[in-house]
Amino acid sequence: MADRPTIAILHPGQMGTAIARQLLGGGADVIWLPEGRSRATRERADAAALRPVGDLKTLVAESSAILSICPSNAAEHVAESVAEHGFTGTYVEANAISPERVRRIAATVAANGATVLDGGILGASGAEMRFYLSGPSDRAAAVAGLFDGTGVAAIPLDGEVGTASALKLAFALWQKGARALAAVSYALADRYEVAASLCAEAETEADAEKGRTGRSPFSSPDRYLLPAAVRGWRWEHEMAEVESALDAADLPGELSRGAAEVFARWAPLKDRPEDELAEALALLRAEGTGASRQG
Repeated sequence: MADRPTIAILHPGQMGTAIARQLLGGGADVIWLPEGRSRATRERADAAALRPVGDLKTLVAESSAILSICPSNAAEHVAESVAEHGFTGTYVEANAISPERVRRIAATVAANGATVLDGGILGASGAEMRFYLSGPSDRAAAVAGLFDGTGVAAIPLDGEVGTASALKLAFALWQKGARALAAVSYALADRYEVAASLCAEAETEADAEKGRTGRSPFSSPDRYLLPAAVRGWRWEHEMAEVESALDAADLPGELSRGAAEVFARWAPLKDRPEDELAEALALLRAEGTGASRQG
C-alpha cells in the first residue's frame, strides 16, 4: 500500500460509511462513486467527507484497494463492473454472502490480476466493529494495517477466501436467528396471554445458563450443546408439538420444524455420555434420518 493509499468504498451505505470514516481517521484517501446513488447515500458520503469521483473507470484507476460493502444481492454486479474496468489492486468482498458466492466472485475479479480478500464485518456501525479478513496473508495484513489506530479491529484469519464469510454467516445465524426464534416464541405466548410468564422464565433460564457455561453459549460450546444433543431424540417430538401450536396461531411453523430436524439428526446420541462434541457436529453435517421418522 502507498503512504496515503486511496481506498474506494462501493457503496457507502450505513455500514460502508462507518468503515470509510475509520479509514479516513487512519489516514487513507477514501473515494466513492456518486453516479446512480440515492440522495440518502450522497448525504451520508458528503457528511463523512468522502471524495467523489466521476465514473467507475476513474475510481478503478485511482484505487489501490476497493471495498465492496453493498446489499448482498448486488455483490456479483459490483464485482463484475469492477472487473470489466481491469482492476488489478486488492478487492475486498465484504458482504454478507456465502463462502461459495465469495469464491465465484473472487474468480471473476482475479481474472484481471487483482488480489481478492474475503471480509466479514461484525458488530455495530462505529467503534465496536470487527473486520475479519481471509485470503492471501500478506494482503490481508496490509488491509488490516489500514485500520491501525482506528475504532475498527481488523483481524486477519488463517484460511482461504470464504473463511471470513463463513464466520460472518455463522454469527448472523446465531445472533439474528435467535431473535427470530425469540419473536415467534413471544408471539405464541402473547397469543395465549402468558408473555409475562415467558419473560420471567427466560430470565431465570438465562441466569442459570450463565452459571453453566459462562458469559455466552459459545464460551463453553460443549457444555451448551451436548446436553441438547443427547436429548435430541425427545426434543424432536416436542418441536413437532410446537409446530402444531404455531400453525394454529397463524405463526411461522417452519422455525420449529427446522429445530426438529436438528434434534432428529442427533437421535443416534440417545443415552450417550455428554463428552463428544465433534461427533455431535458431524451428525449435523450428515444426512439426517431420525429414528422417529420411521414410526
